[in-house]
Amino acid sequence: MKKLIIQFFKFGIVGAINTINSWIIYYILLFFNVQYLIANTVSYFCSTLIGYLLNKVWVFKKNENSDKKDKTSLIKYYVVYISSYFLNMVCMYFFVDILNVSDKIAPILVLFVTVPYNFVFSRLWVFTEKKKKKEPINKENLQKMAKKLHTFAICAYKDATYLEEAVKSVLNQTIQSNYVIITSTDNEHIRDIAKRYDIKYVVRKGKSDIQDDWNFACKNARTELVTVTHQDDIYEPDYLENILLNYDSEANMYIVDYNPYKNGKVSDDRNCKIKERLKFFLRSKKLCGMKFFKVSSIAFGNSINCPGVTYNKKRIKGKIFTSNLKFALDWDTFLKISKINGKNLYIHKRLINYRIHDGATTKEFIVNNKRKAEDIEMFNKFWPNWITKILIKFYVKCYDVY
Repeated sequence: MKKLIIQFFKFGIVGAINTINSWIIYYILLFFNVQYLIANTVSYFCSTLIGYLLNKVWVFKKNENSDKKDKTSLIKYYVVYISSYFLNMVCMYFFVDILNVSDKIAPILVLFVTVPYNFVFSRLWVFTEKKKKKEPINKENLQKMAKKLHTFAICAYKDATYLEEAVKSVLNQTIQSNYVIITSTDNEHIRDIAKRYDIKYVVRKGKSDIQDDWNFACKNARTELVTVTHQDDIYEPDYLENILLNYDSEANMYIVDYNPYKNGKVSDDRNCKIKERLKFFLRSKKLCGMKFFKVSSIAFGNSINCPGVTYNKKRIKGKIFTSNLKFALDWDTFLKISKINGKNLYIHKRLINYRIHDGATTKEFIVNNKRKAEDIEMFNKFWPNWITKILIKFYVKCYDVY
């Protein structure tokens, strides 16, 4: 975090140097009655080359020897700054022609938009280097890690039509884990599956409740990491392998993407693509530990697929699920976890087949309108009421997949 702040401070100094150069040219051109947008364009491009050199050598310290790498980073730099230029122009037009701000003051206001934009893309794309591929970790060592660190806690209910498919998907992982089936609706069908596949079976006494059941599942996982497995969903064979390959002692939870699974077929939809984009900044191993980026990734909707999460019990003290909501309790939980120190480690791979069917709890909550009510309550934790009203109009469209 400290290194990131220092880097941003240096980036700001380079930006200040560029800005002074740019303003000098801009105001000279204005003095000679050049139209302000043309003046802004000329001054903008004249100051970028020296900015590239200073950022490369001093801010991000990429002393590359390869001419090819130099050319690639320079091209990327200009892609970012050309896109930033258009953003700059839009902002200038907005301030000067729409808000009637003085054309001498407008460039100062524009900086509050373009500087963060340029820093983020310079850090994550322009001046980043492809890491050398690590040598594959010995599978025997991964297997030892799995037995020591991880448990699939499978939650089952009532007739559990798709439970056996879910069980098979976790048993057929490339790396074997620990397993437990928990239920608050004990019946012969669930007991039979646990016995058939030789999985530990635990019954929670008391009224069936999703939050209480999930906490009970986590409690019965005797390991540091636990994946609360839903009875309807299918895990790709390399799900656990990817979790362990990305193991980080500072990670509070590990997040993967999903494929919609409907009528026995894996498909694609708009929702999962949008969710992936909302988690874009979490792809960075550095930014995924910063509260702003963790919270903002779920501020426009629940971008995290609940069964595609593995929790670190060691870092999340006490009960993991503590929400007063019924449907949006996972979203509320992700918000709670995002506010504590640690990483929301995002593995940008679709490693879950998320089953969509009429018997799903989600469908039930949509039909009785409880989902919408709780989604509104969640949005209000991020935004003022008037913004929530706008967001929910778009957000309810994601219900259509059911």
